Amino acid sequence: MSMPTKRDIVKATLGKLLLLWTGVSVLTSALGVASWTYHIDGLIRVLANAAYIVALPGWIVVYALGLRVMRDHPIGILIANAVAWGLWIGCGYIALKLRAKWMSHSSQVSRYSEADELVIKIPNASRRAFIGNATLGLASIGAVATPGYATLIEPWSIKVRRYTIPIKDLDPLLDGLKLVQLADTHLGPRIPASFVERAVALVINQQPDLVLLTGDHIHDGTKEIVRAAQLCQPLIAASQIGVVGVLGNHDWWGDGDRMSSALTEQGVHMIDNDRRWIDPITRRITDRQPTSGGLAIVGLGDLTDGVIDSHRAFRGVDPTMSCIVLAHNPDTAELQSLTNADSPRIDLMCSGHTHGGQVKIPLIGTPMVPSNYGSKYAGGLVNGPSFPVHISRGIGMSLLPVRVGVPPEISVITLVRG
Repeated sequence: MSMPTKRDIVKATLGKLLLLWTGVSVLTSALGVASWTYHIDGLIRVLANAAYIVALPGWIVVYALGLRVMRDHPIGILIANAVAWGLWIGCGYIALKLRAKWMSHSSQVSRYSEADELVIKIPNASRRAFIGNATLGLASIGAVATPGYATLIEPWSIKVRRYTIPIKDLDPLLDGLKLVQLADTHLGPRIPASFVERAVALVINQQPDLVLLTGDHIHDGTKEIVRAAQLCQPLIAASQIGVVGVLGNHDWWGDGDRMSSALTEQGVHMIDNDRRWIDPITRRITDRQPTSGGLAIVGLGDLTDGVIDSHRAFRGVDPTMSCIVLAHNPDTAELQSLTNADSPRIDLMCSGHTHGGQVKIPLIGTPMVPSNYGSKYAGGLVNGPSFPVHISRGIGMSLLPVRVGVPPEISVITLVRG
């Protein structure tokens, strides 16, 4: 029986690599198609997020070629996954070849040294093997563990953050009012309905007086609009006073008017460029200013994809009354119409949009915050030019389906007399 030639070995190796490339490309593409094209919910969306990160080099190529419109088309998804897996398998093959060369070199050096009775000061073959295997193993573990944690663990670990915020001249009957903010649920290809349901249940567990919805209820498109609104319905009965909300840029990327109408039908008071009041006696939301005391709740349109009409939003609001503003994008706090000397009174603005940057790196911070003011409005309670701004880090994910050091959150805000 003849020994296989070097050509036969190369041919067999390439055949196995081709089979591996085809299999993993089809598998991860199927996850993407199920989530993005056919909108299949549940665990599929979680696994599709991990597959998306693996395919990221391919998506960079697809976007560079101007094919962004194909991100939810099976062909575009297949191209991205095929390119990415070709890269990863190629890198793996090169790494194994380098390891083999390293081992071969160490073996030759050791034999030569023994034959000439030299005292060698380089690692022997077994030690080199250990170093080579350990290096390759650690690199492989890191390559799997890091995106695995960022897509499969932290994005689904919701935290509850609590704030106590003093409000000047807050009506005594509203002292201790508990607001619970739910932001950026992004129902869609990246976020399954079951996760939004869990977030809603967590909001309900906080026994809110008033629930604040600060936009991006859907990721994009219109298919999830009705479902996103239905998921908010349990909040209506659970909140003692009610639910108020505004739209975000992703809602407008789909259909902002339809999203607003769907939420209104469920019982949410949508206040984009509008206002409501909380009557301190009846503890209900009203569209008329109470005869005595109360709290104004004002909503503003989205900064980038909506329209902001502050004059309409603040119409009829008593300038001496405590006022809370909802605005999806925290950069809204920098607008001159809200920071001039004659601007309306605002005691607190509640926003979302930035997701905390989604990735926080030790010693570096949050490198990718969708704001014109760096990481100032990444998350938490910060001081704007004229009033404090609370930015929820949100529930969902946007540009990339990852969270590292920035877990999803809901915020419990207790208002006290200042």
